Amino acid sequence: MSVSHILAGLNSDVGLRRASNQDNALAEHGIFIVCDGMGGGMGGEQASEATVRHFARLGAKIARNRHDIEETLDAAQREVLTLGESLGGIAGTTVSGVIMPVDAGDGTARAADAANGNDSCYVINIGDSRTYHMCAAGDGGWDERTFTRITRDHSERQSVIDSGEMLPEEAFRNIPRNIITQCIGAPTGIAPDYYAADAFGRFIVCSDGLHAEVDKERFASIAAANGDPQAAADALVAAALRAGGNDNVTVVVVDMITVAPAVRDWTVGRLAEHDDIGDLQDDTLQTLRTIDIRRS
Repeated sequence: MSVSHILAGLNSDVGLRRASNQDNALAEHGIFIVCDGMGGGMGGEQASEATVRHFARLGAKIARNRHDIEETLDAAQREVLTLGESLGGIAGTTVSGVIMPVDAGDGTARAADAANGNDSCYVINIGDSRTYHMCAAGDGGWDERTFTRITRDHSERQSVIDSGEMLPEEAFRNIPRNIITQCIGAPTGIAPDYYAADAFGRFIVCSDGLHAEVDKERFASIAAANGDPQAAADALVAAALRAGGNDNVTVVVVDMITVAPAVRDWTVGRLAEHDDIGDLQDDTLQTLRTIDIRRS
């Protein structure tokens, strides 16, 4: 199964409590990411801008694989780390999103909204911005029952939940959501998460200005109710503002349309250190270390 075309929508808002918008996003050339900057003064805004700029350069390449993504993240890490040092502190940004792999021999590689013949895409994550997915419904819309969080937050709260030190309810009561354990620009370095996901369905990438304001059920309902990806992005940002708008909010919605309806379940697997999508072309995602995250 191959993607026939990709449609995307993007919206970003400063929110109702912040003086500036430190979020940045990219939705072009098969790269769909959201960055949520942090740091004193202009540091966060500059950090997220720098990271998006590096990914825009990646989008201009005629080929890309995991190695290219790693080089892009490393370059962003070096620039943002230097930025923080120049400001006398730490500037940082999260990054989460979807990246289509491109083969140098693929004639459609440089088309912003065209198929590239791949059955899988990368999902990357550093920090607590998130990437979600939902499958198409039988009526041509989107099935909110399939709403799935792909990424795991790099945060103190998520760490104690995953380790079993606290139940989710206890962690939510005792640990602030915004204490993150990784960001681009951190002096201790970065350890990104990489996933391989089936390249079909609707992907939603967002900063915590959305997922911290709008509960999972409402989020899924809004994402499924709006067929056009731009309308979905607009509606999700509006929901975050109605819920309080306590932070900058940014959303990218990406619809990967296939030639024929999906005839198998959508799957996602976390890639190990030396795994790459290119190594999986003669196999299927079912052979990966699959993860069940639908109920996250």
